[in-house]
Amino acid sequence: MQACADRLEEFLSKLLRQVGRSERRRHGALYVQGLLLDGERKSIEPLAQRVPGGNVQALQQFVGQSPWAWEPVRRLLAEQREEELLPAAAWIIDDTGFPKQGHESVGVARQYSGTLGRVGNCQVAVAVHLATAEKSMPLDWALYLPQAWIEDGERCRKAGVPEHTPFRSKGELALELIDHLLGWGLKRQPLLADAGYGNSSGFAKAWRVVNCPTWWGSSRVQRFGTGRRSGCSPAGEGVGVARADPIIEVSRRP
Repeated sequence: MQACADRLEEFLSKLLRQVGRSERRRHGALYVQGLLLDGERKSIEPLAQRVPGGNVQALQQFVGQSPWAWEPVRRLLAEQREEELLPAAAWIIDDTGFPKQGHESVGVARQYSGTLGRVGNCQVAVAVHLATAEKSMPLDWALYLPQAWIEDGERCRKAGVPEHTPFRSKGELALELIDHLLGWGLKRQPLLADAGYGNSSGFAKAWRVVNCPTWWGSSRVQRFGTGRRSGCSPAGEGVGVARADPIIEVSRRP
């Protein structure tokens, strides 16, 4: 146990250098420890009660108000995971549902959740995972905001959503995440996505990854190809429009 505690302390010490002041680093470490401890509820108040030295107000400020930049932290996490998960096999694009009881959490709505295996009240996050043959870890992720949220300015304001936040589909979010990874200098990997992404023609046309095999499902076929351009912004942004080429389509029907 002591060895695990020492490893966690070393990990957090390096990671939390990015958030600035010593108070932020201390409360950040307590927050992560609280997430790792047993207990079904991971909201601030019960979490603070489980962690020695936990303070509800201080943890709430760290999570919801403290103005530290998230990108350097996320980038360092991605770089560390790339170093640890070897040999890398692919980047996997997927979305994950987080079941919720109420209606005030950002992005919560009745929507499909793979976690539940059905439509339910939940939040949904899109993520790009780095996978080996045996395991995977998320490299970058983003919360999906349904159209109904974007159209309800008062609801967004109460939940702390920045003003004028545009609607972005899950496919657009995934492409932005890949742009982050490429911009951070991570090594390109073969790209995999399920039919939820493969059925979107705009998503498929937006692949612009240099010499990167891509595979995605659709309701009728499975596709594999090699992208020919760099960057993954949605069609209409950046230079030109690319598709995976050549394409091999394999019917799922008998």
